[in-house]
Amino acid sequence: MQPIHASAEFLAWAEQEGLDLSMLYERLQLTPTERLQRHQMALELVEALRQVQRGRGHAPSRVVADRAE
Repeated sequence: MQPIHASAEFLAWAEQEGLDLSMLYERLQLTPTERLQRHQMALELVEALRQVQRGRGHAPSRVVADRAE
């Protein structure tokens, strides 16, 4: 495992280079369960889009609506 100071240095460098880390910090505030739920929603969206692309489904309005909440 990397020392904590190396991680802090990397994050400082990333911010200095103009990377917006706000989403990272926001996601780290979620519980592991919440992260898994969001990941599952993203997987469902991808699968729905694949089905539409193959012509076997409808636009994933339910998945998109759920994500917007």
